[in-house]
Amino acid sequence: MTPLDTSDEQELARRVGAALAARAQLSGVDASQVRDGLARVRAAAAGAAGVADGDGAAAPAVELELDEVDELAVRRRARLLVAAVASAAAAAVVLALALGLADRGGGAPAPAATAQPSPSSSSAVPGEEWAGFAGLAHEQWPSDLEGVGPLGDDVVAGSVRLLVQLGEVRYWAGWTADRRLCWAVVGPGADAGGCELETGPPQVTEVSDGSVAPRVWLVPQDAPAAKTDPLTADGLVEWTPGVWAEASALTPPLSRYAPFRAAPTAADEVPASSAIVVRDPIVPGSLRFLHRGEEGTYYAAYLPLGKLCLFVDAPEGGMSASTCQTPEQLAGQGFSGLTRKEDTEATAWLVPDDADTSGWPALGREQLTGNLWFESTPLPPYTPEPVRSLTPEEEQALREQQEQLARQGALSGPITPDVLGLSQAEATQRLESSGITVGEVSVVVAGSAPSGMVLRVTPSAGTPVPQGTAVSLVVAG
Repeated sequence: MTPLDTSDEQELARRVGAALAARAQLSGVDASQVRDGLARVRAAAAGAAGVADGDGAAAPAVELELDEVDELAVRRRARLLVAAVASAAAAAVVLALALGLADRGGGAPAPAATAQPSPSSSSAVPGEEWAGFAGLAHEQWPSDLEGVGPLGDDVVAGSVRLLVQLGEVRYWAGWTADRRLCWAVVGPGADAGGCELETGPPQVTEVSDGSVAPRVWLVPQDAPAAKTDPLTADGLVEWTPGVWAEASALTPPLSRYAPFRAAPTAADEVPASSAIVVRDPIVPGSLRFLHRGEEGTYYAAYLPLGKLCLFVDAPEGGMSASTCQTPEQLAGQGFSGLTRKEDTEATAWLVPDDADTSGWPALGREQLTGNLWFESTPLPPYTPEPVRSLTPEEEQALREQQEQLARQGALSGPITPDVLGLSQAEATQRLESSGITVGEVSVVVAGSAPSGMVLRVTPSAGTPVPQGTAVSLVVAG
């Protein structure tokens, strides 16, 4: 066997370290592990060379044992990878390298790997790398950027998204340049993460190890019921399109918002003259007054599973509106489309106490109160097109369009309120008060979810229910 030269030794050490990291999903590997791996590979290379020379001896198996990692190494356990498969992959990489180096003159060099396209951090379509997960296909928010460090240098910074925050534990995910999904869970008592070994279309993937922190899954929007039914049976609910989390861990983030920690007062009651409509079932006693001024009157509340609601009673000439979104959405993209005057459009943000908003005034945003920010933008001037007579064809197309809209109006019905987290009785009462009939009710044994909690509604919240159509519920047994 020809001795390995210095350059080969360096390349071998690098590959052994990479293989060990791939197996254990670690961002760093202790030097002693590499030395131990090198010794094993040299032995394997010697045996492989004997086979290549035709001595008929069986090539020794390469088994890389994972010792305890140094405390300074970042531990990344990947629940989504089966240990045996990863071990075999690491061993195969190292053995193939040993064979190649032991018989350097016996064949052409292996072709260089083809570079994969990188997810864009400045794409014309914000969040296009998350196209399969509707709730994450948005512009990057400040809370997303905090996950760049925990995910590591291999992940494209612009692809990082905060999936959900459960208490003090945060879940991030992002994509590597070669389109592999990586995730990280960081918080008190929780420090886990991992990356997929292969690229491919979006899959139903767990982004938690389940040992300490609550379980969270990424679910593509086109996933069939056969893929999501087991999640419901485990007590998970769809937190935002594409992200599922344990229902028992989804609670209102009261500790992060000063208005919700304060006791309710008479000012928190909505006047009877207000145009505010409360569609979703907010937690009783959670409504809080935030601000009254030329921007409108603002209230906030929360739903049972932790989504926040923002209500706007617009001043004269404006339009009252409300929305219930995740805390990340209201702090990131805000509630836009509000109108203060006919020639302006406004956006409001509800941010947690510790949000870094130091740069927001420079963006034209105004702090109305501690947690409420506001921005008003002039609408472009409207220039009407010259009036002309329609052609017969255009008149026919207009009539058909009006008839289609009329048919859609006749079929459309009330909007499904968000009743996740309510009891079956509460959900039924809320749906019926919205003019929606409850149809089939399925009861499932659902992990840690409290018995009687509504885990799924079909059609989902925010969807119009056609007249004469009933919604179905899935309830924890």
